Amino acid sequence: MRTLEIRYTGFRTCPNCEGRGDDGAAWRPIGCKRCKGHGKLVTAVEVEDSVDGLLPASRYDFNALGEVFLLDFDEDEPVEVIRPRSPWG
Repeated sequence: MRTLEIRYTGFRTCPNCEGRGDDGAAWRPIGCKRCKGHGKLVTAVEVEDSVDGLLPASRYDFNALGEVFLLDFDEDEPVEVIRPRSPWG
């Protein structure tokens, strides 16, 4: 079975909450909508394929929450994805 290992390699402070993880209101502590309460956003990802090795960035896309989207992969091929529990550790 083909395996893909995802590693989060770059982060930045969330500009919406300035790294606090909340909306800043002491009377209404609600998690930041942009970073989902983590205070950081993902800026870089590496994907290593057991068949092709380290994939170039043109073979996948990702968003600031750490979700990775594979491009040009056969949907019928069984793939095991190995990722950290959370991009934030």
